[in-house]
Amino acid sequence: MPNVSVLMNCFNGAQFLKEAINSVYAQTYSDWEIIFVDNCSTDESQKIANSYNSKIKVFETDKNIPLGAARNFGIKQCSGRYIAFLDVDDVWLPNAIEKLLILITSGDYALAYAGHLNINADNTIIGKMMPKKQKGIIFGELLKQFDIPIVTSMVSTQHLLKSGLLFDDNIHASEEYCLFMQLAVKNCFIADNEFVTKYRIHDNALTNKTVSKWSNERRYTLDKIIKENFDIRRVYQKEFKEAYGRADYYEVRFLLFLDKKKEAKDLLRSHIFKDIRYFLVYLMLFFPKSLRNYIFRKKYSR
Repeated sequence: MPNVSVLMNCFNGAQFLKEAINSVYAQTYSDWEIIFVDNCSTDESQKIANSYNSKIKVFETDKNIPLGAARNFGIKQCSGRYIAFLDVDDVWLPNAIEKLLILITSGDYALAYAGHLNINADNTIIGKMMPKKQKGIIFGELLKQFDIPIVTSMVSTQHLLKSGLLFDDNIHASEEYCLFMQLAVKNCFIADNEFVTKYRIHDNALTNKTVSKWSNERRYTLDKIIKENFDIRRVYQKEFKEAYGRADYYEVRFLLFLDKKKEAKDLLRSHIFKDIRYFLVYLMLFFPKSLRNYIFRKKYSR
């Protein structure tokens, strides 16, 4: 039984797949398995995965399913004490597993995470994301700022099984937010401010369908947590208010994408001076639609 299961979910990911898999084989820590879930790809993805040795175990879904459901399918195949997530576009730094293991085994932690470097198709570094260094019950902090990239996260299988939680099949665009926020209510997390992953930014824009789900799925998750945890909204009153405000922010972005400026302005009115994000989006009301969409593509193209 390997100590770490690396879960890779794939749908037509052949373009960067070898680089992603090779980054696992190049790890300084070697007690791992790759659980590769092919979600009915029509390209060479499964052939590429099958070209490696027995440390990679390939599974195929019966039909193409949403990413959250595909991740659940993969989790059921994992045998490691810890599960780490690597998407087929991304690349782990050589000591990623080692660093995350040191973090998660340093205490009774359900999840460990770190930062990532943003790269483009040519592997040029174009940005970075560094989470706040923190540990313990950080649910309140995550309500204010969710900063857990799934591609830099490692989950304790024992804690996940004990919680009875998996990815929610009703979620299609922010499945990690829904699962990790529920897990954070009663479990300790740990984060460190170091890089473990290169996260690839694609040139193609997010689809309208995906963008449209962000706000509703954020509210769905928050409503679910409140319903299942008595009195939690009173305890985290300010934090929940901020979290619901972030859902409004995502809805405003989508409304601007559709050029529905009046609806966006009405929704923004009570948030403009709460956070610089809201003020900057408010300024976009005065930009041409083509410029707004260009900015969103450049910043949120994955």
